[in-house]
Amino acid sequence: MKKVLFVGWVNQGNAPVDGETAKNQYIIAELKKYCRLTVLDFYQKNRHPWIYLQALWALVTQPKATIIFSTSAKNVYGTLKLFRALHLKRDVIHWVIGGKFGDNIQNGMFDADIFGYAKYTFVESHVMVRQLQECGIKGVSQLPNFKVIPYFPDLHKALNDRKHSSKTRFVFLSRVMPEKGCDYILEAINILNEKGLHDRFCVDFYGKMDETYEDVFTQKINQLDNADYYGLLDLTTATGYDTLVTYHAMLFPTYWKGEGFAGVFIDAFIAGLPMLVSDWAHNSEIIRDGELGLLYPVHDVKALADTMEKCIIGEINLEEMAVHARNEASRYDAAQVLNEDYLQSIGLIER
Repeated sequence: MKKVLFVGWVNQGNAPVDGETAKNQYIIAELKKYCRLTVLDFYQKNRHPWIYLQALWALVTQPKATIIFSTSAKNVYGTLKLFRALHLKRDVIHWVIGGKFGDNIQNGMFDADIFGYAKYTFVESHVMVRQLQECGIKGVSQLPNFKVIPYFPDLHKALNDRKHSSKTRFVFLSRVMPEKGCDYILEAINILNEKGLHDRFCVDFYGKMDETYEDVFTQKINQLDNADYYGLLDLTTATGYDTLVTYHAMLFPTYWKGEGFAGVFIDAFIAGLPMLVSDWAHNSEIIRDGELGLLYPVHDVKALADTMEKCIIGEINLEEMAVHARNEASRYDAAQVLNEDYLQSIGLIER
């Protein structure tokens, strides 16, 4: 079996705490099927600084192992710079995290030649592929976000329940912070309530609360009786998806600077939820407007409220989009994205 050193934030043995740790845990689970994997987990490295010695030992004792870097570009940059300076010849794969890497290379934040050391660079969007290729980085290919999909909730039953619901039920599922659009959602709720639609819809929030935002968010949401916060939704169990499938649509008015291919898109597809999403970063590449959801201008609260209103009054065919969303989900199953043929083509399975 091919030896692989996997370097990144993993939080191994524990539940993911963010998109990076979630994605890395999915990658590791698939690679373990085919490779002899050594995981170098730098999550909360200050609590276990010996990880640096472990990494050095692994590097020295496994000279032919392929090295996968799946962490922030800043962390990868320094290491690749050192490799080049020492003239080390190693097979390196850079699995890019987030959606800003292409912009940062084009803006000169990083030297493209340093990242050109990697044999393969995997990014989540076609836009970023073009950006990196224009900067002279070779071996770049688009590989979408993915997750293990062991269960699909009953969409047929859910669509029937949605049809007979007295309210249009919207859900937000991400980190609860202003940059993910939470303030915009609360403002949109107020707009719709003032228009007399108060009893015709509700919004439920799920996700890890940003500590610096908690007091402000709590104060605002407590003034609304058709909005609630329910903490974390456990999507490692069937029960979590059985809850998610009860909603009509997912709200995602993000403007977070690091947004890439958000994992919540896949969660929405699994649950058959149309996405009402801001036209930010790479969102329009993932959400086909009018088919998988609806796009509206970023930072435009009125446009968000108008889009929600169209869903509430039945001007938008959410059921048709729900079916399209569910059909999209299997494209992002980890077992399909990281299939045996693909891993063999990039040298992670020995021929």
